[in-house]
Amino acid sequence: MRFDFLSEQEVEQVHQATLAILKQIGIHTTSPRFKSLLLNSGCLEQGDRIVFPAEVVEKALSTAPKEFKVYGRDDSRVLEFGKSKAYTQTCVGTPSVMDLDSGEKRDVQLKDLEDYVRLADALEFIDVVSPIFPRDVPQEVIVSAETVAMLRNTTKPLRICAESSHEMKYIVEILAAVVGGKEVLMDRPLAYIEVSPLSPLEYGFDPAEALMDIVEAGLPLGVIPCPMMGSTGPMTLIGCVAQHNAEILAGVVASQLLKPGSPVIMSPRVTFMDMRSGVGLWAMPEMGMAAAASIQLARYYGIPSTATGYSGTSKLADAQSGYEHLYNALMPALIGTDVLAAAGSLDNVLTSCFAMLVMDNELSSVVQRTIKGTEVSEEKLAVDVIAEVIETHENFLAHKHTRKYLRAGELWNPPLSDRQTFEKWAVKGEKIEEKARLKAKELLASHQVEPLSAEVDAELKQILQRAQEHAQHGGGVIQKT
Repeated sequence: MRFDFLSEQEVEQVHQATLAILKQIGIHTTSPRFKSLLLNSGCLEQGDRIVFPAEVVEKALSTAPKEFKVYGRDDSRVLEFGKSKAYTQTCVGTPSVMDLDSGEKRDVQLKDLEDYVRLADALEFIDVVSPIFPRDVPQEVIVSAETVAMLRNTTKPLRICAESSHEMKYIVEILAAVVGGKEVLMDRPLAYIEVSPLSPLEYGFDPAEALMDIVEAGLPLGVIPCPMMGSTGPMTLIGCVAQHNAEILAGVVASQLLKPGSPVIMSPRVTFMDMRSGVGLWAMPEMGMAAAASIQLARYYGIPSTATGYSGTSKLADAQSGYEHLYNALMPALIGTDVLAAAGSLDNVLTSCFAMLVMDNELSSVVQRTIKGTEVSEEKLAVDVIAEVIETHENFLAHKHTRKYLRAGELWNPPLSDRQTFEKWAVKGEKIEEKARLKAKELLASHQVEPLSAEVDAELKQILQRAQEHAQHGGGVIQKT
């Protein structure tokens, strides 16, 4: 089931505007290595900026693969990028969490990350796991520590955010240790790794260097700038989409210039600012609309994509979160994205919530059912069945056609929502958010994840130790952006 947000002519207009931005304005970078790659491959230098001739862009787009796979530790967990399946991914990078017992907002700790990942592993409709940001681990190796924690607590595929370049060596070593070597990792990547250039049109040292390291390691690369309408991008939605598209394509082009055919993902995140407060919003409807437009552009290029999806401004797992998340997820899902991110997030993707993750698991099942659509066939149109029921004066309840399709899953079955009569519901009178909180506690008490072998776990500890020693001896410290 698919629909278009923009007309074919409008998509072409945005594409041409993107080419104009890249050709006339270009990007700025502080990475000599990144700059050399672009200039040695047909791009041009204008002042302190690098511009992209249209023919360089078009050639690079032609080599970007339309499909590839990302795997989990469990062989049954496979993401098929390029199939527009709208997989659901947990939120990445939230510094705060809603405490599962007290309900109070507080800083994320390593134990929270471990529990959050294990809960995601237990939820049927959560497909991809990303880390929340623990404050009680050495911040100079935070991404390496997060990666180890995720691998210990889930068998599902991972999404990693490369915040700096100095950790990439160790992240690759960690992933390779789990699968049995770097060659195996290239064939069966356990993660896709995303970099976040700054808007407007700035490829700083760390994202530029990390981008090249990811591509050289043979891992799928995601490009995820986050322009804010009226602040770091134009105030018009479509203008911000065009700038954003240029920022993403600059990374896509670079990946293909470095290694033609390397897997790459367009990950649009157009946000906006509340002009009354200055707060950056990840809210509906603009978030969902911008995502729909951007995903349609990715579809136009034939490049796999992700969108934010499960985001909103509500501070609690409540009705507002529910309708915000469903709207923002369903818009890009109907266009045809591969991954919908930010499951379990609250407060403009600044806080993670165990109960909200359980609620988003249900919303994910709704989205999956919606994009599945419905088959139109002679048997499903059921003309003969209708005639038979009318002629025999019977009813549909007793008909074998009803039993067949009820058992086949014709009706969506909610994992969490209440569908009882009011009288039965009133016995407990539970609100959906309380049911979700209790479900999270139940799963955390019972769900077990297949452990890593003792040998692999010991190797991961050694890699983490080397990473920390390297950082402490001048290897670099992550710069938060």
